[in-house]
Amino acid sequence: MDLLEKYINRKFGIDKDKFLEVLIKSPGAEGYILGNVGEELFKEYANANGYEALRIKEKPEGGNNAKSADAKGDFYIRKIGNSNDEWLVVECKGVKSNSEKRNGLTNQKSCISLLNKHSIERIKHVAGIYKSGNSAYERSKKDWEKKSGKKFPNFNWDKDNPGSGIPDLTGLWNTKEEIKEWLETFAEEDFDENAFWDLKAPIRLLQTHMPSSRLDPETNIKSTGPLVSEFNILCVDLFIKTGKHEFVFVNSADLNHQGKSPNHLQQNYTIDILTAKDNFRRHKLLKPWYEDLNLCIEETKPNYRKLDESQLDGR
Repeated sequence: MDLLEKYINRKFGIDKDKFLEVLIKSPGAEGYILGNVGEELFKEYANANGYEALRIKEKPEGGNNAKSADAKGDFYIRKIGNSNDEWLVVECKGVKSNSEKRNGLTNQKSCISLLNKHSIERIKHVAGIYKSGNSAYERSKKDWEKKSGKKFPNFNWDKDNPGSGIPDLTGLWNTKEEIKEWLETFAEEDFDENAFWDLKAPIRLLQTHMPSSRLDPETNIKSTGPLVSEFNILCVDLFIKTGKHEFVFVNSADLNHQGKSPNHLQQNYTIDILTAKDNFRRHKLLKPWYEDLNLCIEETKPNYRKLDESQLDGR
């Protein structure tokens, strides 16, 4: 009996065939394993790039209340050989598995609209998203300042890549009609939910997923999404949509916050849109995203923080 078989038998009391059968039927378990795989591969990546990486406990003794407000990530990192108590907190995530369904892309009409907004009419779409976000912010600011008598946090969106992110597909098509004609070459079942799950649909969204609910201690606004201050760097493993464990990085302070709550990050950020038009090739990342951790840190200069040893996991 090999090591894997012994482990399965000892931990679950079944043989590996039954274990595989159960695992295939348990997408939640698959997702949990993938999350842990991504974290372990990030640690290897960090070490290979000259960083010491210390794992942060998922649940410290004392429950969620014992979780440090500025260490709600997966790792503390610092350059190997650096004796200063200056660390960055990294949060590791995978991409959202059902993002296409949640964005209503299981029909051709919605796909046409999405691709048109990110290519032919991108400039107009970018301006509209920025204006909409700023308007939502101004309404929230007015109400909050009227009630509190204090100054609301600033609005800090990127005008070139506002909202949850608008990947640039300019040049793939010349007209909206071309997009329609291209999508019509695919069968109806190619837009089915299962086609997106199996990576057989013509479009793939590389989108983050951060559904945690947080209360902002500064504004007392509760919203679904992490606080900007919880971690320094978000690391996203693209495996689910690309078939390869490849990472992209972003300084959390550079992500566009929620329009109505400047200290909250959004749940979902669209990093890229892959299409069969160019063989699902990844496109040039728009700021604030980076392919390289070192470059992300060097250029965006995140704020270092002290190590809290009570948060460390010995694994």
